[in-house]
Amino acid sequence: MYYCDGRMYRQNYFPILFTHPAGKDKPVAVWAKINQFPVCFHARGRRPGMFHYLGAGKLVGAMKLVYIEGSVRCAPNPEYNSRWGCYHHPDNSKHPLNVLVTDAGNNVVYPPEKYVRNTGMWYYLPFVDARYSKEIVFTDYANPFYLAKNTPIRIWYGEDLMRYNNGDNVGRVCVDVWAHLM
Repeated sequence: MYYCDGRMYRQNYFPILFTHPAGKDKPVAVWAKINQFPVCFHARGRRPGMFHYLGAGKLVGAMKLVYIEGSVRCAPNPEYNSRWGCYHHPDNSKHPLNVLVTDAGNNVVYPPEKYVRNTGMWYYLPFVDARYSKEIVFTDYANPFYLAKNTPIRIWYGEDLMRYNNGDNVGRVCVDVWAHLM
């Protein structure tokens, strides 16, 4: 371990959360809202939500999307309305989530690949309900990434990104985007 700029690092450069030695209760890593205006993504039509990160460059160990308004679904029937995918659809009941975070080249940043189950980018996260959860939190503290100032970020409905079975998708959801900056 070593110290740099008041932070303690392990050999793999991953910051450890602690309070400053001066006794202040300010942790090193903090959640920060990184969008200026609501970010709205559509379930079809190649219409992700997009924004640019305007803060100083930082490492990111987690990101969360906080629901503001709207609904999306993977089928015409409104009973499948959801904030984060398709609620109780028989084809996706075990993997009901379909919201992705990508970079400008549409490379998936979140969720981590280990959670994705098929070509349509459907996945499951513990304790997240596709219809009722107010937020969805993606974590990968073992592999933080650097988020530079002015970096474009996109929020996609997975089937729309992959152009997979999305002809009957419906809806739009608006979110705030938060990052755990380290």
